[in-house]
Amino acid sequence: MSAICGIYHYEGKPVTPEIGRAMMREMDIYHADAAGIWQEGHVFLGCHAQHITPESVREILPYHDGLSGLSITADAIIDNRAELCDKLGISNSNRNIMTDSHLILQAYGKWGQDCPKYLVGDFAFVIWDCKRQQMFCVVDPTGARAFYYYLSARHFAFSTLLRPLFVLPEIAREHNETWIADFLAIPSVKHQLDPELTLYKNIYLLPAGYTLTVWPDGVKKQVYWQVERQPELKLKSDGEYEEALREILAEAVRCRLRSIRPVGVMMSGGLDSTSVACLAARELARGGRRLLAFSAVPLSGYRDWLPTDKLADETPYIEAVSEHAGNIDVAYCRFEGKHSLSDTDRLFAILEQPYKILENLFWVDGIMAAAQEQNVGVILNGAAGNATISWGDFSPYLLSLLRAGQWHRLFHESWTIARRYRRPIRAMLKLFWTLLPYNMQKSLYWLENRHWSKNTQDLSPINPDFARRSAVPERFLRFGHDLLYINRLDSFETRQKLLSPAGFSHRGVITTKHALAYRMASRDPTMDKRVIEFCLSLPEDQYVRNGRDRFILRRTMAGILPDKVRLNDTVRGKQSADLAQRLQPFWHELTDEIRNIGRRDAEREYLDVAKVQSELIKFNMLNDDAADDSNLRMLLRSLIFSRFLKYEDSGTRSTTGNAMGNIAASSI
Repeated sequence: MSAICGIYHYEGKPVTPEIGRAMMREMDIYHADAAGIWQEGHVFLGCHAQHITPESVREILPYHDGLSGLSITADAIIDNRAELCDKLGISNSNRNIMTDSHLILQAYGKWGQDCPKYLVGDFAFVIWDCKRQQMFCVVDPTGARAFYYYLSARHFAFSTLLRPLFVLPEIAREHNETWIADFLAIPSVKHQLDPELTLYKNIYLLPAGYTLTVWPDGVKKQVYWQVERQPELKLKSDGEYEEALREILAEAVRCRLRSIRPVGVMMSGGLDSTSVACLAARELARGGRRLLAFSAVPLSGYRDWLPTDKLADETPYIEAVSEHAGNIDVAYCRFEGKHSLSDTDRLFAILEQPYKILENLFWVDGIMAAAQEQNVGVILNGAAGNATISWGDFSPYLLSLLRAGQWHRLFHESWTIARRYRRPIRAMLKLFWTLLPYNMQKSLYWLENRHWSKNTQDLSPINPDFARRSAVPERFLRFGHDLLYINRLDSFETRQKLLSPAGFSHRGVITTKHALAYRMASRDPTMDKRVIEFCLSLPEDQYVRNGRDRFILRRTMAGILPDKVRLNDTVRGKQSADLAQRLQPFWHELTDEIRNIGRRDAEREYLDVAKVQSELIKFNMLNDDAADDSNLRMLLRSLIFSRFLKYEDSGTRSTTGNAMGNIAASSI
């Protein structure tokens, strides 16, 4: 993978060499296997490359083809290389030496600006078409790679990172308060409602599945791929559906194993990551290679407080997978002494923004560092699996049956689900509650939770005056964000929301920068475009049947996954169960820090300081089960945001290059 940057002056003014070199220097905080620039008058392209695949070692980026007048800089791994070579008529003798960027240029030569429709993989690239005086920019269908841009009446600039853009004198480092309002007001981990917004004014993200074309007389932004309803796949038997899923998922895994260094996987004891791991292990075994698995486990001395259907330490399931596969080496990562507020300044330097995924970011970061110590080049995960291969959420499915008028199946599945979870009357009432009209659900919700205040229910630390000024309620309405999370979406609508550009962009920003920091590609086969389209084509009863969820994946993985994992539908892992216990030794210092929130003008402007301080009183003692308390999360997110404001004001960002010279060393 790579970090790319560039400038295009429409008016023909030459790009000064100093500006181009300064943009490239801002990317020097990360290791580069190769770095290159290309400039022709008013156009500058740069690439800071990290070699992952065998083909990337031979890649020269940026690349200029004098015959066609095309130049390219790319942050790309193309996964459907064989299919593309067939369609482009590339001979067998040239396929192994053809780099991904050359494949992209060949595709552009054949299909023009429709070429992204034929590409599968993780990519962001820019093609300068000299003959047309156009700059063509593309982000992959699921936004796995971040692409920032700035657009004015005189010029266009782009970059994988934010820092290089601030080299341009006209780009001010001024906060976008709409982004901040979204960040603070949304109680979930999502950063923003609009996938194009960033923390800074006038800098935008190109959303997943979009192209952007810039030329002297205009700008055109287009969607080339999005999650849509697919024609229903009609096969003769369950066995044929299983074989079809097994084939497409195995291919999505196989093509992501192209690496000049060892391959790893972030593996829990759940269905998605273990399915990815076992399929990867089978493929690697054919070449005598082993898969390195990295699993987060609770800190030493963890005190279990969870109900019987939740599990903090998934080691028994992970061990079952390792034993079954035979060529998986598991590293258990405890990260003693680390907690959700460890190393925030270093993470700000990596992500270039505040973050809210405090439950697991510290151990994801630690796993990346542990994988780097093992020289891992590709690290797999199954993060999108819940929306694709292992979909099976009961409530949306029942709503789908209701809307389709399938009454017999609706009552059968409702009763079967209720009986399976051993609380038939209560469970039936809860299931049918989800089928009521929204306003009726809302009224019943407030009746059941009448002892909660509105502010407590809000669970966000945003200053009410700032929220009104930023039109937060109107934005929630406009973007269909339900603060109460009352589910009125059927199966397709729910997955469409989970797989929306906003969700993709939020995830892509984090994974892109984390991957660059640790010099490895973070790849999710369950988010493959082909897998998504296939999963959306399956009949609903392939996912839920007779009260069983994740039905097709459980059948598909028979013989590949051990039954201990494959058939487990009674216990779910909870990887943040030790959140409070990790914080307890540091809680006195942290509470002192939280008490000081509000002493600075920016904190008072953005945060509801009175609410933060009021909630803090409830946490004089931090009990183990506070890990499940949303108000604790609100406090921790407030503190992270406060620290980010101090980080920016302190000037730390101006010395980031020195601070990150040994970025991985401080993470474990």
